[in-house]
Amino acid sequence: MRHLFIVLFIFALQTPLSAQDYSGLEDPLIELDDGILLIEDFEKDSIGTLPSGWWNRDVKRRANHPEESKLYHYYIQSENGNQYLHFDHTDARHLNLPLKGRENVNIYETPILSWKWRVDQIPEGANEVAKGKNDAAASIYIVFDMGRVALFKKVPKSIRYTWSSTLEKGSEHSIFYGNQKIVVLESGEENTGTGWITVERNLVEDYKRLFGDDPPKRPLAILILSDGDSLNNPAIAGYDDLVLKPLPADRDQ
Repeated sequence: MRHLFIVLFIFALQTPLSAQDYSGLEDPLIELDDGILLIEDFEKDSIGTLPSGWWNRDVKRRANHPEESKLYHYYIQSENGNQYLHFDHTDARHLNLPLKGRENVNIYETPILSWKWRVDQIPEGANEVAKGKNDAAASIYIVFDMGRVALFKKVPKSIRYTWSSTLEKGSEHSIFYGNQKIVVLESGEENTGTGWITVERNLVEDYKRLFGDDPPKRPLAILILSDGDSLNNPAIAGYDDLVLKPLPADRDQ
């Protein structure tokens, strides 16, 4: 069912947007120094709340809507003067930041997706490709345009960068009729409780390698998911400083 949620989310993005209900959905990302685009640093919202720029799984309401927020277990936390997103629960629910309408997003100009994450507890025994065990301490999804037809419907292509409980670090997996690729960046408890880890991924290179063709210049969305609902084992994780960066000046794309 979790993969179906992403499908519903993408179909929702295909419908016309109401300025009243969807204000800010097409705002350009904030441009920082050196051509960096800020996706989210969780600094503008109050501690203890959900980030205001993120939406529920089908883009019907903001995640911090009074009714919607009751369903979420992410909240902004502060440590040493820095705010970040914290998760400590079992429930599976995506946080979605749509990118489709943001005209200054072009991954050929800023192909490097960078973020920080940390995990203090993994959902024990979880496995992202095993039925009934599909939990993860931390995941970042990049969702692209529609892929092949499956179950009589088109489904989005997505790359899921994950901190897995059991899958081998460095391994890559293909599920959902080949339309979701899982890239395992961390695994198990080796680096749990050790603090923040900075990740950088070249989205253009990863997409070409995983799907065998060129990506569209603008992803549809970025999603965050931590969960332990399949095995009822909680995950504890944090996310921060999501940005898109250009390639270093001394490297040709």
